Amino acid sequence: MSAQQKFYRNFVLPGIFPISIIFLTITLIVLVGETLLHVVDHNWKKEFERPELWVATIGALAILGIAAFLATRPAGSLGKLDQPLAIGSRPILADPLPPIDVLARRGPLGTIDDIQPGYALYARNGQLGIAREMLRDVPSEVGYLRKGFVYAQGVHGANDEMWIPLEAVSAVYTETRSAFIAIAGDEIEAYGWQNPPASFNLRREKETYTLY
Repeated sequence: MSAQQKFYRNFVLPGIFPISIIFLTITLIVLVGETLLHVVDHNWKKEFERPELWVATIGALAILGIAAFLATRPAGSLGKLDQPLAIGSRPILADPLPPIDVLARRGPLGTIDDIQPGYALYARNGQLGIAREMLRDVPSEVGYLRKGFVYAQGVHGANDEMWIPLEAVSAVYTETRSAFIAIAGDEIEAYGWQNPPASFNLRREKETYTLY
């Protein structure tokens, strides 16, 4: 995920709704205020002769009357207004969707050899990243060959780059192109998987071992 996408998701998107509501509220206040100011008569002598009060009262009664009329209509006669929708496309009282990892666990089990670029990678608490490359038979820090790594791009705030050992993959579902990692999503740094394998570091110092 790029820095621009992170900024949009973490700062711009959460601010759009409250800023829009504030802007709409200010607009309505200014509109109502300007409307009443345009009908003000500064030569009034009695309270009942103030035109802005009558305009405000009639406007409020009109809004209440329209709302009361709509509330007494038979069910199904108002089309879209009868649908229990919030901002979005799902009804408010609809049953919640099953967790995404349940939806991804569908079809026969595969193996780590089935993982390809584009596979969704899931930790215990949700999607962790997307597989970008498969790195096979990579030498580890102590010289032996590992099964390989999944080079992944993080999603939902996870690390931009991850090198996940294939030994950590607990299940693969080819039908949904999903692979499950046997960790929680916040354990990437604890295992050091945000860093490339030592054999990828051109500046690393070669370790020497002595007998005494």
